[in-house]
Parts: sequence; C-alpha cells; structure tokens
Amino acid sequence: MNNDITIESKAYAWQFSDKVAGSQRRSVTDGAARPHVMTIAHQTGKSSVTGLPVNRSKLRFDFTCLDTGGVNPSSEPLTVTLTMQKGMGINAPSSADITLAYDTIRQVLATTSADASGLNLGSNIFATQEQ
Repeated sequence: MNNDITIESKAYAWQFSDKVAGSQRRSVTDGAARPHVMTIAHQTGKSSVTGLPVNRSKLRFDFTCLDTGGVNPSSEPLTVTLTMQKGMGINAPSSADITLAYDTIRQVLATTSADASGLNLGSNIFATQEQ
C-alpha cells in the first residue's frame, strides 16, 4: 500500500487504514477550507444479477469546490466514485481484463493530446450532460 500519494500536483497524506472502512487520504495542498479526500474500500458480496460471490473495490474522491460565485467553498462537495465489481474464484477476471476495463474508462475521459485515442468526453458526460 502507498501511504502518501501525489496526484495532479496535490499531495494526499494517509489518515487511516482499516479492514472494514478502507483507507483514507486527505490533501495537504488545499488548505483546511477546501479539503480533497480520497477513500479506497474493498468488500465481498453477492451479485444482484447472477447471485454469485463478487469482490467490490471502490475508489472515491470528495472535492470541496467553490460555489458559483467563485469565492466561498460550496456546501456540497463534488464527489467522484469508481466501483469495480468482479467475480471470485473461477469467475475472477485476469489482470489484463481489469486493466482493459479501467483503461477504457480513462480513454473515454482523456483530455491530453498525448493520448491520441482519448475521446475527451468528460465535460460532455458530466458538465453539459449531453451523452
């Protein structure tokens, strides 16, 4: 496990790690008024579709953003959650399948010119809700 992580020039310091609650990191570069929090948690369960046992991993970011006036922190954070559910045992996907799944999501949202196959649909999907 990586305790402290830097993403997009934001340093996230490890706060805790627990088998039930998962792990949490809080940004140390945004100040107390606009914290960004990253949470990672894992759990086992049963698929609502197949009834088979599954593992679920959840990556969640809570971003405190400014309100529409651009001055005060919004009372509602911007929350982004990625949940991966995968089969267990004989139904477990390979590492390559897992990498393909999250790479596909990244390709849909990619905005950098370095990734020629990136579709840059993040704004269309989440900001303007066109897709």
